[in-house]
Amino acid sequence: MRAQLAMISAVAMLAACSNADNKTAAEKDGAAAPAPAAENASMPAPKPGLWQQTVSGGMMPSPTTVKMCVGPTVAGENPFSAPQQGVTCSENSVKSAPGGAEFHSVCASQGMTVTSDGKVSGNMDSAYKVEITTKTTGANVPPQMAEMKMTVDATRLGDCPAGAAPGSVVQ
Repeated sequence: MRAQLAMISAVAMLAACSNADNKTAAEKDGAAAPAPAAENASMPAPKPGLWQQTVSGGMMPSPTTVKMCVGPTVAGENPFSAPQQGVTCSENSVKSAPGGAEFHSVCASQGMTVTSDGKVSGNMDSAYKVEITTKTTGANVPPQMAEMKMTVDATRLGDCPAGAAPGSVVQ
């Protein structure tokens, strides 16, 4: 469970921009989803295609790299903190900032609340960097997980391979 909890924020970043359908977890469960923040509508998002994402920091002993097929971002959604199964977010916004964008989310899962704040910089057509700080609260949160800093470096490799769906990891 500790590894799963430590990866909540990293998984959110790896899943960014890659929701295969346009429904949030709350909408899939029949609950009303929070309205997207107005400033999200015009935010630049990573160009669809095959992206190599390297996540480092947090409780990870070494950087983890995956290749992921990224689909188009739905207008009004935060492309840097995508909804996840079993995670309920009361806040999830992104706004323009000098040199890129900033995002903020507050999400709950398994009796814990994870507050994430991040900065995005780079060219959304070829490469970008995300620096994120997460603060986790809850009854069973290990001290080393109370606050973590992580970095995601992403580089676009080209188009997704034939048959690869948005959100799929490509080997």
